[in-house]
Amino acid sequence: MGYHPEMPSTPITTVTFDAGNTLLYCDPSPAEIYAEALGRHGRRVTAEEVEPVFALTWSDLQEQSPTGIDRYNSRPGGEKQWWGVFLREVLRRLEHEADWRPLLDELYAAFSNPEVWRVFPETLATLEGVRGRGLRMAVVSNWDRRLPEILHGLGLTDWFQTIVVSAIVGIEKPAPGIFMHALERLDVRPEETLHVGDSPLEDYDGSKAVGMTPVLIDRPGRFAGNGYRRVGRLDEILGLLD
Repeated sequence: MGYHPEMPSTPITTVTFDAGNTLLYCDPSPAEIYAEALGRHGRRVTAEEVEPVFALTWSDLQEQSPTGIDRYNSRPGGEKQWWGVFLREVLRRLEHEADWRPLLDELYAAFSNPEVWRVFPETLATLEGVRGRGLRMAVVSNWDRRLPEILHGLGLTDWFQTIVVSAIVGIEKPAPGIFMHALERLDVRPEETLHVGDSPLEDYDGSKAVGMTPVLIDRPGRFAGNGYRRVGRLDEILGLLD
């Protein structure tokens, strides 16, 4: 169960969604996919070994890119080279002997496949409920250029008036520019727009800063008591729109 501070008085006409861990998730997990691939290229490792290394490397590389600047274009060669840097650092920390080049090609292809992504059980019902209320929808996501094809493969594309991807527009949440880009495409005012995502910084604070109404999706209940307008399931946003 979430926490719902009073909604603003301006009627909501548009809902924007983050993608990862909001509409969809990876299954098997990234750590499981990495562990399986590493085992084919050398010493076997478990997902439990990979997971903390994956998370730490992700955090460290995020900190190397200035806030709001798209990480995937921050290195020569674009997003695949960014993932190459990420992979080499994971291998170094695991002290794994795999050749990173063929492994990168394999992993890049694996995460491009819509079959490793799943929509949350309530995602489609939520999208149906939002559309049934006559509202428009969009995706605003920090992701590389593969996201539109993943959404298409999952049958989600037609729900949205626009899909705004950080690697394509060159701006990352929480920077105002990525939200303003979406609002301009939709031709809608920020105060008429609800944004839903799982990151307190990127989604909640970022959208709030441009005048949108933020909602934090917090399935684990990690941010209870912190004052966020918060839902535990995506379909709980429907109650905020009534």
